[in-house]
Amino acid sequence: MTDMKDPYRNDVFEDEHGRRVAVKRLYTPNELGVSYVEYKNYDDSALRFMPKEQFMEVFHWVDNFGTTDTFVRLDEPVETPKAAAKEPDPSASPKEESGHQQAGDTSPPKRIS
Repeated sequence: MTDMKDPYRNDVFEDEHGRRVAVKRLYTPNELGVSYVEYKNYDDSALRFMPKEQFMEVFHWVDNFGTTDTFVRLDEPVETPKAAAKEPDPSASPKEESGHQQAGDTSPPKRIS
């Protein structure tokens, strides 16, 4: 039972045992006129290659990734908490125990004598 639909990228095909494969790429015919289909089984991530005519004899078209939503949709938007604007506290001063310059400080380092 072969389907006359040519395989395209992201097409999903199924064999007689119910194993599904996804087409990754269809190669242009080589010098001998043979076109290869690059595909992956749903069971593993190994790439496989098969001549297009043989592929069409073994598999029949069932779906396309374009008709299957593979992204998560949120039912309702998630609200992010509003961060209160923090004003710098003038009473808090950076500690200068180690003598290293603070990351946000742009003044030159103080000399230690």
